[in-house]
Amino acid sequence: MISDEEKAKIKEEIVTKVNSVLEKNNESFRMDRVNVLNTSEKVKFMGNYRVYERKNYHAVSNEINTFLKKYGNVDIKSKKIRDSGMKFTAVSFNFEL
Repeated sequence: MISDEEKAKIKEEIVTKVNSVLEKNNESFRMDRVNVLNTSEKVKFMGNYRVYERKNYHAVSNEINTFLKKYGNVDIKSKKIRDSGMKFTAVSFNFEL
């Protein structure tokens, strides 16, 4: 099982990396946290972010996905959203350690 210090370090790494990629691509959204679900055998990390500029989606998602895959098998889902005239792509991810 992973220690609380290791969980905190992983969460901080993910938030920092996702936000730096979003900032580098001039996206306005910032991720504030990664959720953790503890089970008896594994620890599951879950998070989500948004990409508002559709033209930035592939560059942002490729860089973030490559980073997340260093933790192993990552489940990544994305969905195009249109909310009150605002368009963005919502991306969620999770992985277990």
